Amino acid sequence: MDKSKIEVHIRDYAHGKFPRADLVFNEEFSYMSDLAQWKVPYYVDGYRYVVKMNCAGYILDDVGPYN
Repeated sequence: MDKSKIEVHIRDYAHGKFPRADLVFNEEFSYMSDLAQWKVPYYVDGYRYVVKMNCAGYILDDVGPYN
């Protein structure tokens, strides 16, 4: 998956949690090769969330909010 496909996938996922919120991806995504997972930080209403997603596109973990 490239960055644009990851963003679209996470926007679709987060829309279920935050239907009217604007998502912002202003940090770099990181790939954890030992776990074969993407770590994707995003912001909603000023709060930081971090999604961990495997290469197939399954959301494994979504933690936050952080200030």
